[in-house]
Amino acid sequence: MNLGSDVVITITGIVLVFAILVLLMAIVTLEGKIFDGMNVKKAAAKAAVPKAPEAKPAAPVQQAAPAPVVEEGIPGDVVAAIMAAIHAMGNGKYTLKAVRRSRNGWSKAGVNDTTAPF
Repeated sequence: MNLGSDVVITITGIVLVFAILVLLMAIVTLEGKIFDGMNVKKAAAKAAVPKAPEAKPAAPVQQAAPAPVVEEGIPGDVVAAIMAAIHAMGNGKYTLKAVRRSRNGWSKAGVNDTTAPF
């Protein structure tokens, strides 16, 4: 091959790559404008519809949950943190009944790791 055809192929490739990049930019920009327009229409439709006052149902009466049984030696702030985590993860439908220390899980994990079959 001669040098002239190599240069033409290289320039053609570069021009083609940049042309496709510009085309992709135009497509993404157009999609953005379309979706922005759809969001504006949805927001305008929500704002235009007046909401009728809804009758609020009476709040359910919640019974006080009994205090959890806590093993001696566990600080109150740890119990409070556990209760808060359970409440947050379960959206309030779970309660803490007991808190007790467990065996050291790291020693059991080490035994399982070293005695596991291949």
